[in-house]
Amino acid sequence: MAFLDNSGDIILDAVLTDVGRKRMAKGNFRITKFAIGDDEIDYALYNKDHASGSAYYDLEILQTPVLEAFTQMNANINYGLVSYARQDLLYLPVAKMNEKTFDNRIVQKTGANGVVYLADDSITNAAGEVTSKVMINSGAAEKNILKGGVRKGRIILIETGINQSDLAATSANQSSYLTSVGLADNSFMVRYDKRFMAGVLGQTTQASLTNSNQQGATLSVDLGGSRNTRASKALLQYNETIIHAAQNRIYTDFGGSTATADTSTQYSTISGPRASFTSMNLIIQPNITQSDFSKYGKTANNLFGDGTLFDYIDTTIYAQGLASNCTIQVPIRIIKLAQT
Repeated sequence: MAFLDNSGDIILDAVLTDVGRKRMAKGNFRITKFAIGDDEIDYALYNKDHASGSAYYDLEILQTPVLEAFTQMNANINYGLVSYARQDLLYLPVAKMNEKTFDNRIVQKTGANGVVYLADDSITNAAGEVTSKVMINSGAAEKNILKGGVRKGRIILIETGINQSDLAATSANQSSYLTSVGLADNSFMVRYDKRFMAGVLGQTTQASLTNSNQQGATLSVDLGGSRNTRASKALLQYNETIIHAAQNRIYTDFGGSTATADTSTQYSTISGPRASFTSMNLIIQPNITQSDFSKYGKTANNLFGDGTLFDYIDTTIYAQGLASNCTIQVPIRIIKLAQT
């Protein structure tokens, strides 16, 4: 990996991926589309208080080093730029993982390494305990463990909305800035590595996330399946599938009047108007072998320091709102009792 010298103009830096080189060798390589990303850019560097005036507000952004192009398809663009037909949008939504504790079905990332543990409970130890149970005995918090393929267990909860505190999270602002301009998602596309996952359990159309009263919120989710599963054209070795999303009804003005204190951020990870939410669980491939763990992950690892050994593989899922184009990456660690 290296940086480009951006002290002058950069016209184009491009390399072919493995697939591109293969097609060029066959004589059928042709560029039909392109994507633009800004992974290197931190827009918080935009400084409206620069002492030298407005011409210098974006100086630090323009001087940010730009990475050279990668050959690996999965490493090219993590946060692609998107286009919107409307030119009058004042705010754009983002997608964030909700890890609030108001509902015990919501899974959280472990603070140590920022991953969601996905437990493969297909085998047991000598005491008849499955992987997730042994993980808890070894010190893993149950709130960090997603049991693969379980419809009634913990879920990954994702919200979209305007993450700006200068806009109140009212129903009126939700309508004005999100639903009325087509930025509320009814569906999400989920991309997952098909070598390690067999599919996605997505929420059904009856799912709801809403204020239960002025001081609380209620999450109601049943998991079903997904639809339109196919090989991903964007990510090598990945499948993509569609799951349902629903309107997020956590507001500050529940009951028609603005609350004196905004308690809604205790239940939502979005600080401004909320748009949609989706939730899911993941189905682990039943045929992952110990050699797969050796090749792609770690085997016989004393993961929690108590002497109990686990195999694990780290991977990532991608969820993208089909109306808003909001995208989020969720790091997943698939864990299985070490096979001795």
